[in-house]
Amino acid sequence: MPLRLGVACAVIDDAGRVLLSKRADFGIWNLPGGRLDSGEILADGAAREVREETGVVAQVDRAVGLYFSEGRERMSVVYVGWPLGGTLKQRTDETLENRYFLPDALPKMMGENKVRDVFAEIRPLPIIDVMPIRTRRMIRFMLGWRWIKNLLSGQPEPRFVDFHIRAVALIWDSSHRRVLTLSGKRGRVLPRVVCDGQHSPWDELVSSVQQQCGIRPTFHWVGIWQDAPRNLIEFIFAATLPETNLRGDAEWSGLQNTSLGDRDLAYTQRVRSTYASDPVWTILHDDSLIRRGNVLRSSDTEV
Repeated sequence: MPLRLGVACAVIDDAGRVLLSKRADFGIWNLPGGRLDSGEILADGAAREVREETGVVAQVDRAVGLYFSEGRERMSVVYVGWPLGGTLKQRTDETLENRYFLPDALPKMMGENKVRDVFAEIRPLPIIDVMPIRTRRMIRFMLGWRWIKNLLSGQPEPRFVDFHIRAVALIWDSSHRRVLTLSGKRGRVLPRVVCDGQHSPWDELVSSVQQQCGIRPTFHWVGIWQDAPRNLIEFIFAATLPETNLRGDAEWSGLQNTSLGDRDLAYTQRVRSTYASDPVWTILHDDSLIRRGNVLRSSDTEV
């Protein structure tokens, strides 16, 4: 089963409160969020979910974390933003209640760790949410019942989109002068894996790198590349390791004398030695070159 993608957004108001929604299906508080639509930019999807569930028009600022739900083949991309307009609705078709909460006075909720991470001084490593089997079964039952009710009411839920998702490894040596590369069809390439949803993208990447190169890095999430019209997404992860001996055709490559594809080269240019604390960046495949905050639209045509 392919990896299912969801988005959520922590909307913070001027008083430092976070907007939460009480879900109509589970009756529990959560960050506004839901599945990503076909052809939709991740950040736009997060803003859409906030508007649909709460009535608030949110300005999405930046991505803060990745959360993989073990046993559910789903990963959520969590953003943070602020209210730009709209009117906060007391309830909607998807929510029983919508309200702002102070971070030290949160209600009993689903995904409290995501809210804590939003307010943390240090950006968290990607996280795997582990649920007891009984809880996963209960969630599947309730989601299945919701699907039936929506179908009978004439509002069938759309299917999850089959996104083509890959994880990319950018592994620097300790001096941040050389990067680990593999042999590709057109020169050297960064390690990549296709994400199938059975494991988190970063765990799949760790396993692949260990098998091909003989090392086991700890990855930080640093960036996104997205071709929204074609539903292609790459999540880029970075790590730093001593320049040890590598297995197979892996090697430590200096960037000035190594032929990398345009997209891989763009990744190396955006990942600085301070990547663990730098904001997550996004490169959008487009026909123009427009910089907008941490978002870069590029004409990169590499697949």
